Amino acid sequence: MNFALHPGDKIGVIAPSRWLKSPQDLDLGIKYLQDKGLTPILGPNIFKKWRYMAGTVEERVSDIMEFYKSPDIKAIFCVGGGDGSQFLLPHLDYDTIKHNPKPIFGHSDNNALQLGIMAMTGQVEYSGFVLVYDFRSGRLEPITKQSLEQIFNGQKTIATGGECVIRGQCEGRLIGGCLSLFRNLCGTPYFPDLSGSILLFEDEAEPTYKLDLMLQQISQQKGFDQVRGIVFGHFEHCPVRREDDGNIHDIIAHFSQGRNIPIIKEFPYGHGIDHYVLPLGGHCRLDSFSCTLEY
Repeated sequence: MNFALHPGDKIGVIAPSRWLKSPQDLDLGIKYLQDKGLTPILGPNIFKKWRYMAGTVEERVSDIMEFYKSPDIKAIFCVGGGDGSQFLLPHLDYDTIKHNPKPIFGHSDNNALQLGIMAMTGQVEYSGFVLVYDFRSGRLEPITKQSLEQIFNGQKTIATGGECVIRGQCEGRLIGGCLSLFRNLCGTPYFPDLSGSILLFEDEAEPTYKLDLMLQQISQQKGFDQVRGIVFGHFEHCPVRREDDGNIHDIIAHFSQGRNIPIIKEFPYGHGIDHYVLPLGGHCRLDSFSCTLEY
């Protein structure tokens, strides 16, 4: 992962998912990037609206591909999550993307776009930062800010937190993100190769019984038996439909039974107010004894 941004670098800004309520919602995020010495270039279609999404498939794909084609653009940043980035996957030019690699920074629904590009090109993406949601308190939270700026500076990060479920150490390619979006890619050409990976999962507002079934579906995919470790992040506002469904801790405990790979839970990544920015597709080292993820 030899990536860094430098003062004066131009970066593209896209809206691959839900439409923006107001252009002013972007002000804090754009100012932050400018204060880091970067030059944000807004995609011409980011304020469009089509159904619940930020423009038609063609408009959103156009913004993405123009930024990939431009040698002046060093990275691409998503404005926010929501719904709809999976629509874009069959319409992207993956040969152009592969020959003009640059990471996409995004989170939540953007995860489908990131995983699809990663699966098709091997490109590393950064999950855990968007320009609207992460400034909802008026500023970046400490963990998010520190990990994001370490990525900008090309520095190694040792992310720490959570609770050990199964002890151990492993290394592998980090794959995952929002569990429901990851599950949505099962059976498509855009589902990543699980072999040799460390899986990363978080989600928001999904009933626990559905999370349970999502994990079962993923565990039945090709290559799951070669997964080297699992990191469970935050599961925000995930309701228990009925008592016998179990809470998220029950779901994780059952899913982890009989596995002999390192697993941690409650790692600071997800839709919570403060979370790490993590490299999907990047090589990481997991130590569940100390609950650290090094990248």
